Amino acid sequence: MKGAIHASATGLDRTPALDRIGDYPAYFARHTPHADAVVTPSDVLSYEAFDGEINELARAMLAQGVRRGDRVAILAPPSPVHLAHFMAAARIGAAWVGLNPRHTSDELEVVLRDAAPRLVVVTPEYDGRDYRETFGAFAEGCLADAVVVSLGGAARGLTGWRDVLATGQSVTDDALAAAVAEVTADDTVAIVYTSGTTGTPKGAMLSHRSVVTTARIQCAHWWAQPLRILNNLPINHIGGAVQIACHALVAGGANVLMERFDPVALPTVVRDRGVTVIHQVPTMYQLLLDRGAPTDEDFASVQVLIWSGAAASRPLVERLRRFCDRLYTSYGQTETGGEVLYSPEGAGDEELVDWVGLPDPRIEVRVAPQAEDDPPSAGELQVRGPTVMTGYWGRPEDTAATVTDDGWLRTGDLAEVGPDGRLRIVGRLRDMFKSGGYNVYPREVEQVLELHPGVSTAAVLGVPDPMFGEVGEAWVLTISDAISPRDLDAHCRAHLANYKVPKTFHLRRDLPLLPVGKIDKVALRALSRPEGRVGQDA
Repeated sequence: MKGAIHASATGLDRTPALDRIGDYPAYFARHTPHADAVVTPSDVLSYEAFDGEINELARAMLAQGVRRGDRVAILAPPSPVHLAHFMAAARIGAAWVGLNPRHTSDELEVVLRDAAPRLVVVTPEYDGRDYRETFGAFAEGCLADAVVVSLGGAARGLTGWRDVLATGQSVTDDALAAAVAEVTADDTVAIVYTSGTTGTPKGAMLSHRSVVTTARIQCAHWWAQPLRILNNLPINHIGGAVQIACHALVAGGANVLMERFDPVALPTVVRDRGVTVIHQVPTMYQLLLDRGAPTDEDFASVQVLIWSGAAASRPLVERLRRFCDRLYTSYGQTETGGEVLYSPEGAGDEELVDWVGLPDPRIEVRVAPQAEDDPPSAGELQVRGPTVMTGYWGRPEDTAATVTDDGWLRTGDLAEVGPDGRLRIVGRLRDMFKSGGYNVYPREVEQVLELHPGVSTAAVLGVPDPMFGEVGEAWVLTISDAISPRDLDAHCRAHLANYKVPKTFHLRRDLPLLPVGKIDKVALRALSRPEGRVGQDA
């Protein structure tokens, strides 16, 4: 399908049209100074106070030699400090990099060597892990040219947080204003590293224009009054950094922070802090409902529930409908700068399960057939528009392979277009496998498995087979002990052509997850046993 696909227009008049994301806290500090900006389980920060912290940190960055175009990084969970650090970097034109405390030292070093930040801020301890020794060693190695700051006191190779903030007092109002004035909408505001599940992580460069446009479009599709959005995703992920944090900021709403996803604690935070918007990965909702067991009272304030990053099963959608009638799904990725496809207002359960939605009218989308025998309504989803990344940091060859000369981003996702223009994601180009010469799209098989009442979630991989080339292997998160691999085999055969039916079923009570809550298919491949066929894991 060569022509671009469009949805009907939606307005952006709910949010002010500002050029740079760092301008939004200052705008609301002037217009709604006492409105909640940042909320934790124990504290509340108004926009006036939040903007003051941003300026204090921006002065300290300038005093430490950070200039427009430099990179700055922070290792922290979702917190008031991480948001202020992001906005301070944005305000003076630095490119911000979020680091995930759950990553190993080797993973952190790869990103730090690639980004070469001028200043790095580190939380000294998190979840029982001490980072001071690790970053002290980095300060003598990959960060030898950087200022490395501990949010606690000074340590080997680390400068104390309060000492760094104090240096900002030497920066005058005029010097700060001059630095802010240099920043343009096309400057890189964030470098968001891809998960690296298929190789070395690459840093997608997002401009102020990209981040602001994405956030304003989200407000046009997903609105609540007041807008108080739960922010519990890792700060290095596009979901936490842009889709949630900036969604609230451009609306003058509140980021309600949790340091981590905790399905048991989440209902209390939602109830006590009046959360109105929740945006999670489907697996997180599944864990919330199964382990957190929220009540109607817990979710009384919730006006909007959104999921992205993966498709939700019909049973999950039906369970969410109990708590909120305004359900939405969407599609985006790091390289698109966030969401580009949105389910329409009032979409029913079937539509939310089977389709991911329509493009926003400000973004061009097309589906490009990948082979001569592909139908014109199916192929790779490609995106062009103001939200798309400007490229991969320091990787011109990777950028050229991903973005065409005329600006179309090759997402690598396979999509199918319905008769009314709605799209469904049927898999990844690299996930698709051929069994006996036929194309098999894992997501189609996963959706069938998730229709079974005993299945919570499923992941399907293509694995080598001496007869058919490749066959399907299913990893299934079960709800009931009563089901067996043979039950699932029969269920699949009732809904799928025989070449699509997995030859192996691993029934599990848990599956490995990425930090953002998606199923980790790389970890599943490592667990895969090629000698297995229709069998059940212990």
